[in-house]
Amino acid sequence: MQNGFHKNGKEAVKLTVHPVLSPQNQFCVMSLDPDTLPAIATTLIDVLFYSNSSVKDEAPPTQGLDCIKFFSFSLIDGYISIVMDTETQRRFPTNLLFTSSSGELWRMVRIGGQPLGFDECGIVAQISQPLAEADISAYYISTFSFDHALVPEEDIGSVIAMLQQQRLEVVS
Repeated sequence: MQNGFHKNGKEAVKLTVHPVLSPQNQFCVMSLDPDTLPAIATTLIDVLFYSNSSVKDEAPPTQGLDCIKFFSFSLIDGYISIVMDTETQRRFPTNLLFTSSSGELWRMVRIGGQPLGFDECGIVAQISQPLAEADISAYYISTFSFDHALVPEEDIGSVIAMLQQQRLEVVS
């Protein structure tokens, strides 16, 4: 078992339990027509490379995580997906970014108190399985240092409680 799942029929390995943190800010999951990319190129470059705070100036994540700057840009087979905090979203022209018709806002669950290892298996399943069982949607993003699950804003309280309870059960 690696992170709670059997692996190659071998004896179970100890489950690695990572802390979950939730910043207080809201996030948007959006898309962009690739033809309009030139219209936001300057803003995009500014957000990606010249934001007001650098990683070295920020305090390391703690249990009291208030707000984080977050921007994810994916271009896959011509389709663009963008995830950003609502503060960053204000920097972009509103008529070029697409979101769901409800304009749903998301809250983040950050997995890990320190960078996760690439040799670990099942980290996504530890989060996605209980969310699926509770019928809660999630948008998952893995980065080099952390994993992030975005859940609908109205579900964040129950998600945090569920994941913390899950961690208590594993530890005990």
